[in-house]
Amino acid sequence: MKLFKYLQYIFILFILGISILILYLWNVQKGLPDHNISQYFPNEITKIYDEKYDLMYHVGNRDRFYLDYNDIPINMINAIISAEDKTFFKHQGFDIKGIANAFIINLKNIYSNNNNNYVGASTITQQLVKNILLNKDQTITRKIKELILSLRIEKDYSKEFIIELYLNEIYFGRRSYGVASAAFNYFNKSIFDLDLHEYAYLAALPKGPNNYDPKKNYNRAKDRRNYVLKQMELNEYITSDQFNFYSNLEIELYEKNDKKYKSDYNTDFILNYLNSNSFNENAFYIQSTIDQTLQGISEKSLMDNLALFERKYKEWSGSYKSLEDILKFKNDHWHIARVISKNPNKTKLSIIDSDEIINLKNENNFYGPNKISPNTYLNIGDYIFLTNIDDFFYSVQPHEINGSVIIMDPFNGDIVSMVGGVNYDMSNFNRVTQAYRQPGSSIKPFIYAHALETKKFLPNTLILDSNILLDQGNNLPVWIPKNYSDKSYGELTFRRALETSNNLVTLKIGLDLGLNSVNQFLDTINFYNKNITFDVYSTLLGAVENNLLNLAKSYSIFLNGGYIVEPSIIKKVVSNEGELIINNEYFKCNYCSFSIDDRSYRIPIIESQKEKVISPQTSFQILNILEGAIDRGTGKSLNKIDYPIAGKTGTTNESKDLWFFGLTPRYVIGVYVGYDTPRSIGYRETGSSVALPIFKTIIENYLLNYESINDKFLVPSDLILKKVNKDNGEISDGQNTIIDYFTKEQLEILDNINKIESIGGIN
Repeated sequence: MKLFKYLQYIFILFILGISILILYLWNVQKGLPDHNISQYFPNEITKIYDEKYDLMYHVGNRDRFYLDYNDIPINMINAIISAEDKTFFKHQGFDIKGIANAFIINLKNIYSNNNNNYVGASTITQQLVKNILLNKDQTITRKIKELILSLRIEKDYSKEFIIELYLNEIYFGRRSYGVASAAFNYFNKSIFDLDLHEYAYLAALPKGPNNYDPKKNYNRAKDRRNYVLKQMELNEYITSDQFNFYSNLEIELYEKNDKKYKSDYNTDFILNYLNSNSFNENAFYIQSTIDQTLQGISEKSLMDNLALFERKYKEWSGSYKSLEDILKFKNDHWHIARVISKNPNKTKLSIIDSDEIINLKNENNFYGPNKISPNTYLNIGDYIFLTNIDDFFYSVQPHEINGSVIIMDPFNGDIVSMVGGVNYDMSNFNRVTQAYRQPGSSIKPFIYAHALETKKFLPNTLILDSNILLDQGNNLPVWIPKNYSDKSYGELTFRRALETSNNLVTLKIGLDLGLNSVNQFLDTINFYNKNITFDVYSTLLGAVENNLLNLAKSYSIFLNGGYIVEPSIIKKVVSNEGELIINNEYFKCNYCSFSIDDRSYRIPIIESQKEKVISPQTSFQILNILEGAIDRGTGKSLNKIDYPIAGKTGTTNESKDLWFFGLTPRYVIGVYVGYDTPRSIGYRETGSSVALPIFKTIIENYLLNYESINDKFLVPSDLILKKVNKDNGEISDGQNTIIDYFTKEQLEILDNINKIESIGGIN
């Protein structure tokens, strides 16, 4: 009787337990997320590449490239199955036998203390569920949810799709999500180019990437990799000979590169463009126009030249007492060094990132207006910045002055290099696009171009350089403009006036053309990127603010035959689904495509899609005059460089804003220098003394790195060469002549002028 009662109690408790379990499971499954993973797409992030498809910047912290199952190497699949779930293709979402085996193996490992390779019991499907549908809480409820969802997913989806999603979702360390990114971040290789032991190492990582970092514990990492290789052998994915060979190889990883996670002026500009154009996709693959070699040259040239320039005016304050302090200002182009010893002739330093010991020559490193020696301004133990220029080291310090550089292809508008300042980490204000400053004399070539277009002036027209008085209107003083030298030079040719950047002649040309006419021309070439009318004479000398990008764009007309290009930093944008969203094309090709049904073949005609604003003849004539500025004018410090260069300086009142625009057969290179809060850069400093040296360093390094033997400016076929006396402008074969270019119409105008003068002489 008692036994019967006990059995009743047991039965009741059993029914009660089953009921509670059913209710519990019912509640659990009611709160489950939808197991539909067919629409799930791992959240890839935007990747920005340079013009050669090398990765420049990775937006966000997650690194992922999605691969379809058929694109994943079979060795990778075999390795991950061997490491994580050897019965993956047999079970229905969970593995009872695997759970039991894992329990026994882990017990043995705990008690043996000679094996750190603990075996997990979760299947690949369960791990996938945990990663994309649930959280990682270590609770029984979460495990039950995981199990139910795994069963549902296994029922509705193929094994191939499950492992495809898993291998693209799982975290491998080094910010790598998915095997494709892991291959690149660990081995600097495509996933398709890995060797067997490298696949095994990647398969070892999902269990705990930080635990198997060779730098932290090499033996542990190697044991884990070899465990995966052994499992591959036991599963008959590899042979015993392969196991013996690959298990003895060393683990050699690529040095971790975090630079691609650092934004800069270029990536900001690209992302701002995407945001302003309302691209709402999750991810993009962006091919930019940036040439990273030229970008590096531009950055270092700007930083070095401005740092060396500042030592003329600025006292030394660039020593730091600790490495932590100096690292706040670190950049990619300067070294950090520690002072070891010093004497009157040299200072010995240790470079931190290489442990190299160098001797700093004191005579090369006098600092400040009083030329203080490093022996005085440096103390033993100080940390300082060094820059290496032509194998000489120079002490440098963070800048107060700032500047920017733009290198642009004048034929299609591609921005191949953009440096928005001396240090992005300290200020992400982009001085190429956001800093509006007076262009000063750099506006002059456009006044002269308009003068040629109107046919009122010729390249050899004589103009008197003399003082003028300009009435500025009611209650305003009379303006008496001056040349930079405060001198007047008598009669100058049109060419010579531009070569020497003469202010008074430029004003006379502008006044002769009329302010309205000049304004209309500047609007036509989109000089200010907006239609603005100015009624003040100082407009003619560059008193109205503009930015470096607009000016470089405008200078392009002198290289490309006279048409407007719109600057672009993006070549292509592709969505994460492979859709081509942006494809910048600068030329239209008629008759480039045809089919076998076409009645006849026509020669393709390629046409620019850009608006022509000046004639090719005027374009080249101004370019040639700006070559003269390099040969014998304001840019003559460049005339020993054996390469075609035209250029124009720009200097504003009180030397607050300094410019140089260098034109080469391939590029427009613009340089701006100034303080963020405008003030004088230095007494009588000019674009020639401050901005031009930056261009000079860029072009010299460009010529060292790029093939440029046949580069030359393109001359329109209908220009006529004449020898011209450079002082009086007469066409002559005598002494003191230069080669100048004329159109047929200009020569006819000259003939008519000469005839009129001849008749006047007879009378």
